[in-house]
Amino acid sequence: MSQYVIVTDGYFDGVNHHGDGPYSILVDEACPPESPGTKAGVIQEVVSGDLADTDRAGLATSVGRPIMTIRTSFVMPALVESHCHTFLDGATLSFPKRSEYLKAPREAMLSVARSNLAATLDAGITLIRDAGDIHGINTEMKRELDNDSGSRMEMLSAGIAIRKAKRYGSFMAREVVDSDDIVRVIREVAPNAGQLKVLLTGIIDFEKGIVRGPPQFSLEETRRIVETARELGLLTFTHCSGEEGLKIAVETGIDCIEHGFFMTRRILDVMAEKGIAWTPTYSPVAFQLCQPRLAGWNSETCDRLRGILRNHDEHVALAYELGVPVLAGSDAGSYGVAHGRGLIDELFHLRNAGVSVEQVLASATSLPRRLWGCSSADIVKGNHANLLLLEESPFDCFRTLREPQLLYRVSSMSRSVAS
Repeated sequence: MSQYVIVTDGYFDGVNHHGDGPYSILVDEACPPESPGTKAGVIQEVVSGDLADTDRAGLATSVGRPIMTIRTSFVMPALVESHCHTFLDGATLSFPKRSEYLKAPREAMLSVARSNLAATLDAGITLIRDAGDIHGINTEMKRELDNDSGSRMEMLSAGIAIRKAKRYGSFMAREVVDSDDIVRVIREVAPNAGQLKVLLTGIIDFEKGIVRGPPQFSLEETRRIVETARELGLLTFTHCSGEEGLKIAVETGIDCIEHGFFMTRRILDVMAEKGIAWTPTYSPVAFQLCQPRLAGWNSETCDRLRGILRNHDEHVALAYELGVPVLAGSDAGSYGVAHGRGLIDELFHLRNAGVSVEQVLASATSLPRRLWGCSSADIVKGNHANLLLLEESPFDCFRTLREPQLLYRVSSMSRSVAS
């Protein structure tokens, strides 16, 4: 096995930007027999200077194995997609086809999911949180990834979410009726859930600019959900928009709010105090504003969409300012949001809200891993190499994130994924 020296002009370590290169990242792909405590595929050193030029002889002597040099402009941790539905193809824009697909054979859904995972990896994403499906496709995909020793991707999956009977979310959630039912169903879905997904509200009526219907669960029911999940060791995340539902979510201490449209300053204050995270998922709403004819929206509805997104921009920027943990998740698989590309679009939406490059990259790399208890991919000595190489620094040209040069994951060097 080889030792790699990645020489780069700059890098983002997961928290901080280092722009005064060159820097050298030394990765050993083998566990040396003389150092049995050394982990394979681990970052051995991160140092200033071009180590390949200045210390090649010393390195060769110390490791006794070939040294491979990779030169690039920028290195950062591989990306994290915090909200997606692996079994859905967001690029399918025909509503009848999307509806018919939900009746497709299981093998057809598995095939779509595998294609979506490949597109996700091509975008430089190596960890995803799947927000659930009623068919258990996300559970099967997680099993496949976990059983593949050569896989460069990890998945946290919700398995099957929960919703109130006869309310929104039939494609991803089991129905519950009352408090006793809540406890029973959560216990039944828990074995296949990395986190518990809760459908707390309905979807947005874009023509009226409001959330459809009251919250699915009462304050006491939601508290029961959170308590039961915690007893089982599960974090909770919730589909939730609108002030009424958001108040319930933050009062009960749900761990992460997904979507969160119609956010308010008062709710953000509570989120900051309690450490409740937020995944804003701009992309599905932004797509409908960009392509209104596909959804049949008139100019009045487009104005409402603009207002919803302006409010989102204002409160996302405020969330960062207040210290709310903001995660980057695109809701890939939803209408118009393709897997892989959707997350990159989401990063641009965060930038357009006035968020710094450093903060945006942290939201898509180190922050979700820390909140979820996943292994760190920060570029520091001792961590497993899980690296994205870029031809230009995103601090100079953010668009470079759309064209990843190379993905390096532990002892696997992927093909070039430049588009």
